[in-house]
Amino acid sequence: MLAQTTRTTRAPLATPAEVDVLGTLMLEDEATVSDAPTYQPEAAGVLIALLLLSPKQPKEKTR
Repeated sequence: MLAQTTRTTRAPLATPAEVDVLGTLMLEDEATVSDAPTYQPEAAGVLIALLLLSPKQPKEKTR
């Protein structure tokens, strides 16, 4: 039989202020925290329009 020991800490791992900051970071939008782009469904129409308006690729000339 394996014996497991557990540790009990007497001091808290984080102060109440740190817990509050962590809570706000978990609730904020990702772009606010990391400056990463977020999903925007209206951008799909713009991308399709740009694809349709883009110039065609040149054809190779045959001899």
